[in-house]
Amino acid sequence: MAYTIIEVQKQTGIYSRTLRFWLTKGLFPYVQKDKNGVNYFSKSDVEFAVWVEFFRFYGMSIKQIKAYNELCSRGKESIPQRLEIIKKQKKIMQNETKKLQEATKKLECKIKTYEEMLQKQKDKLNPRSKDYKSCGDSKNW
Repeated sequence: MAYTIIEVQKQTGIYSRTLRFWLTKGLFPYVQKDKNGVNYFSKSDVEFAVWVEFFRFYGMSIKQIKAYNELCSRGKESIPQRLEIIKKQKKIMQNETKKLQEATKKLECKIKTYEEMLQKQKDKLNPRSKDYKSCGDSKNW
């Protein structure tokens, strides 16, 4: 079965404009065009579009995704290279997750401090106040 860009958008939630942009960048080399220039995505193209969105969300460049896709088309001899790309991307995501967890802790501290300030009616976060209190390590923020 073949799907138009609008049908792919409905299935995946990826905007048709984004899909067209990715098409112009060569991310879907197997998408078929009819005589009127209408693009038709196969089921595997639709599945790859979801992966492209995932990779883009987690920081892969279009160039990297294109290289990954080209490796995929080479077959089983490219499995080691593809595995390395995925492992590298996982490591990047783990580092980002760690940063988000640290940011969440800082926000939790800030929320707790504001709640205490409301209860006690003291502004601990005003640097001009004698009650000033820091919310953890400020070297990273």
